[in-house]
Amino acid sequence: MIISVTSLKGGVGKSTISQNLAVCFAHGGYKVCIADADANQSALRWSSLRGEDLPLIPTFGTPEKTLAANIKQLARDYEIVIIDGTPSLDKITSKIILLADLLLVPILPSGLDIWATEQFMQRFEDAKIEKEEDIPARFILNRYRPNTNLSKEVKEILQETGIGVVDTTLKDRTAYAEAVIKGLGVLEYKDEKAKQELISLYTEVLSLLPIK
Repeated sequence: MIISVTSLKGGVGKSTISQNLAVCFAHGGYKVCIADADANQSALRWSSLRGEDLPLIPTFGTPEKTLAANIKQLARDYEIVIIDGTPSLDKITSKIILLADLLLVPILPSGLDIWATEQFMQRFEDAKIEKEEDIPARFILNRYRPNTNLSKEVKEILQETGIGVVDTTLKDRTAYAEAVIKGLGVLEYKDEKAKQELISLYTEVLSLLPIK
């Protein structure tokens, strides 16, 4: 199964979500890897920091020219392939969408992110036409502040796009940044609230995949 995590805007948490979901899958007993398609290669850097006592999460760089072939090979070797996408309007974003068995789109509760989503929806609809079938997709609200009107309004707007929004929201917690620089997921870190958020998100994502 291929899970693509992508967006047309940077700084929304694609790599953090990719890494943390991979940790959850690994602890859940799945053979999982990350395909790092982001030019920053942050998933590769994170993977190199993981200790030998932690579940193995192989991470591979995926050049655009060989992206599709590499991902299809990884999908034969691993139960779960998570593509850490790149914020771009280039063709690689369309490829990442087309490869997905499930597309996850992180978004921050801000006006700029909503504007970027308008462009993303056009790219998403074009990809569905090209693939000639539906592409299951969900938005993930990251750095969510439940008591603000803006966060609530953004959630309402997203629910009208035709793409679902996962019930789990990720709050603005320092644990996510602290865990990353140690090569960890928050499931392996000390913040219990962050752990529970990721377990909830992982459970939702798992329910959207046709796997046991």
